[in-house]
Amino acid sequence: MTKSEILAILEEIGDILQIRGDDPRKVKAYRWATRAIDSIQEDIMILYEQDELGKIPGVGPSILKTIKDFIESSHSEYYDELMASIPAGVMDLMAIQGVGPGTTAKLYQELNIDSIEALQKALDTGKLNSVKGFGKKTQENIKAGIESLMRHRQQKLMGYVLPNVQAVIQSLSKLDFVQYASIVGGLRRWTETVKEAEILIACLEPQKLQEAITKIELIESVNENWTNSGGSARLLGDVELRVILVSPEDFGSELIYHTGSEEHIIELNNRAEELGLESTWTKNQTEEDIYATLKLPFIVPELREGKGEIQAALSGKLPNLLKISDIRGDLHVHSRWSDGNETIESMAQAAQKLGYEYITISDHSISSKIANGLDIERILNKMIEVREVNEKLEGIEILMGSEVDILKDGNLDYPDQILEKLDVVIASVHSGFNMDEAKMTERIIKAMENKHVHIIGHPTGRLLGRRDPYQVNIEALIDAAAELNKAFEINAYPDRLDLNDIHIRKAKDRGVKLAINTDAHGIADLDFMIYGVYTARRGWLESKDVINTLTLKELMDRLKKFNPSITS
Repeated sequence: MTKSEILAILEEIGDILQIRGDDPRKVKAYRWATRAIDSIQEDIMILYEQDELGKIPGVGPSILKTIKDFIESSHSEYYDELMASIPAGVMDLMAIQGVGPGTTAKLYQELNIDSIEALQKALDTGKLNSVKGFGKKTQENIKAGIESLMRHRQQKLMGYVLPNVQAVIQSLSKLDFVQYASIVGGLRRWTETVKEAEILIACLEPQKLQEAITKIELIESVNENWTNSGGSARLLGDVELRVILVSPEDFGSELIYHTGSEEHIIELNNRAEELGLESTWTKNQTEEDIYATLKLPFIVPELREGKGEIQAALSGKLPNLLKISDIRGDLHVHSRWSDGNETIESMAQAAQKLGYEYITISDHSISSKIANGLDIERILNKMIEVREVNEKLEGIEILMGSEVDILKDGNLDYPDQILEKLDVVIASVHSGFNMDEAKMTERIIKAMENKHVHIIGHPTGRLLGRRDPYQVNIEALIDAAAELNKAFEINAYPDRLDLNDIHIRKAKDRGVKLAINTDAHGIADLDFMIYGVYTARRGWLESKDVINTLTLKELMDRLKKFNPSITS
């Protein structure tokens, strides 16, 4: 069990206690224990194995028992009792942006509001008007938060849905009565979110297919109303899975039809009309055959958005898209020094197994208290460890970096005397999201003007499914980055994918370089790079547009251009 998982459990227990109105001292005890555990550098499982968890300040007997219960059995009677003591919908209130445990406690204790629906009704009927702390502006913010949450809940994150659908396709492809099988729709185009997952199957025995799908572990339920053209099922994670059945001779054309955006399909149909093709010309044709018959090169799924790809194909100007094999390193990775789950050495070894030449350990800066940000003494000590691990490991270079907070006034969280010692400086916004567009834009541009900054991290601050981007003039940021020779990050974490494909293409057109980073907090997160690469491909990026496709020497030369003070 990871430290992050234990922290999430303890934090949730503290939230429930506060919402129920339990003794404030008990709530504080869980809050204190959470902060204490978050601050330790030791491996939580090693402390457990050495029976030293109880030595952590604030971890008393009852909290220790809860932690041990979860480590030993992934279960705790106390936790279950707490969860059962309040309506399930109460905890959902905290999914609304700006509604924390304090606000939730007040809504539940004083107004008996126990669900998002009940809160919406209270807002609509003016029930909150007479309650202290719920003025007009607060109510407007809550309404906006509910609208955003409801909008996001209709969407599922590609990075978490895609692996499960790929596994389903793999299982179905092994069946002897399935001729062809493929993911289609937005998932095949690697769109950041989808309303449903879609798969296309060439199979002449729909009943057998339905029975086979029920036996796949990832499938939670199967809709009984199947026809010869398909049906639907419920995939793990409450994802609707639409199964489209076609004949083998139509598989190629249907693959194109169910993959491309509406605009792309319209343009293909117009092209077929221009060439005078018969309506049956697609029979027994593969995707490649169909594009060739249209006198077009094959257009990869992630470009099929109707955004100029047909014209580019006709003029021979389709981009030579970036490949995952082009990536030589990850420039934004966290370790146990802040909120990561692994040591510097472990992350470096994992990156080496991926074939990387370099990795940047870029832990949080001072102001990110919740992420155990490093003060000046700790970052200096971390520099020593990076040097020591570099001397120990061969075949990969560990770069010393930091994800430095951009403060509300646009200044950075470390003084220049620290920044100039770093190989890679990623400047990110982690607070003050409610600024108006002009002030937020000015704030980030001021940070870019610092000569030590190399990359602007997750530039719009969005969290897919949870938080909208903050208000910022992205075109102004791109112009500033072009002028100041700064790079933008494509944060590959599935919850972010920030920048998005539209902004990526705008940055490319202005000559702004990009860095594709995972923002990894553990070894498994390094595999998120694929999502960043395909988001980059959707933005028409080529290898030359991305700085972490450079060799180590080329990268260090590039970083010195960003920041002439680097001498390492």
